Amino acid sequence: MADSTGSHGDSASADDPDPDATPRESLLAPATKSSLLWGLVGGLAFLVLAQGYELLGDLGVGFGPKVAVALVVGVAAAGTTHLTRDRLPTGGR
Repeated sequence: MADSTGSHGDSASADDPDPDATPRESLLAPATKSSLLWGLVGGLAFLVLAQGYELLGDLGVGFGPKVAVALVVGVAAAGTTHLTRDRLPTGGR
């Protein structure tokens, strides 16, 4: 039998936003978040390329060094993105 606590007559539902709630501030600035995401993309792209090379031939490198290089690539991509953000043209400008 159905429970009557979540009846259709309730005025508040889980889909309706709370009108009294204050908007949350993001923990990261949009520029920082974008740079970190580009760093993640760079690190994962390196791992995909390393995996592809493993499939075609024997890379001969263990898991640890691959992850270490992926972290270096990710940090370099994030740093480069953050430093060159205002110097490169975007599609909207």
